[in-house]
Amino acid sequence: MSHKSAWKAEKLGYSNVKVFSDGYPAWLKVPGNYGCIATPYLKQQLDKSADMVVIDSRPKRPKYDKGHIPTAISIPNSKFMEMSYLLPDDKKTPLVFYCGGFT
Repeated sequence: MSHKSAWKAEKLGYSNVKVFSDGYPAWLKVPGNYGCIATPYLKQQLDKSADMVVIDSRPKRPKYDKGHIPTAISIPNSKFMEMSYLLPDDKKTPLVFYCGGFT
């Protein structure tokens, strides 16, 4: 699909188009790269009480206090280092961060 999308972009006149043809699984294997998960997957994991920590990176007031994903802990990005004590001791525990979106 990525190649087809790239060709469509080129037809629109874009000239600096790149395709990562190895796909998402290969992307995740590269040290330093991280992945995104979809909301249905997160809900599925929460419903089965998967061993993970969900972190709301938005400001506590007013965002987190107005509503957040059940079980999520509030560690605003601006206070991450000073609140990192809230993270699990086991460094292999999956951490899922969310905020207001990519923008």
